[in-house]
Amino acid sequence: MIKFFRKIRQNSLSESKTGKYLKYAIGEIILVVIGILIALSINNWNEELKVEKKETQIYRELKSDLLQTKNDIEETISKHKEILKSNQQLISDIHQRKQYSDTIYGLFTESSSDFQIIPKTSAFENLKNIGLNTLSNDSLRIAISNLFQLDLKRLENELEMKNSDFDIRKILYPYQDKYLFADYNDSVKFGFKYSDSITIYRIKIKDYDKFINDNNLLKTLQLTLWSRSLKVNEETKTVQKIDSVIKKIEEELKFENK
Repeated sequence: MIKFFRKIRQNSLSESKTGKYLKYAIGEIILVVIGILIALSINNWNEELKVEKKETQIYRELKSDLLQTKNDIEETISKHKEILKSNQQLISDIHQRKQYSDTIYGLFTESSSDFQIIPKTSAFENLKNIGLNTLSNDSLRIAISNLFQLDLKRLENELEMKNSDFDIRKILYPYQDKYLFADYNDSVKFGFKYSDSITIYRIKIKDYDKFINDNNLLKTLQLTLWSRSLKVNEETKTVQKIDSVIKKIEEELKFENK
């Protein structure tokens, strides 16, 4: 088309038709401008498609990480609830001054069990590297950032009690160290698939009368019961927040795929 206008322009010049030349020259310029604008539009459209494709990929990766983290938290909640029942039973047995049994020993050793949640954050770290603004939905971007940088971070640090005086293992260890002993008269062998069998002495509770009358121990068990209950509450709230964000991500994915 441009060659056509150029030929007409040359003919007009040779025939000294300046007016026609100007018209065809202007037409040629307009065609060039239109061509450039079309090329830019196509380029912008392609870039937008790339961005949308990248955004969709990020949402899917975030959803995958959140589902795995949710499963991890729910398993931890289940374990905490089992220990809560054990703690309640141990406190009740001590209060009722029940006779020593392997069951009480088991409840006592289980009482210090704790579990660390390690959220899967690879997708969010990748998002931070390429820029949070990659997500075009402002409210969803804020919700995702708050979930990963606040809620999950707090759980990862065990409600900020990992290194505090409320650490369950830490506060119960002195009592386990005080009352547990290895009975040299009661040994047991354990076999392993990839190593030799070993012989160890059974661990039991010593000074049982002092054990069941130790008021400080009872208070500490109740404190761990309280702390564990707080953890379950926070973990459950976090699961609810994860569900909310996942639902929003799914809605955004449906919108982008229309």
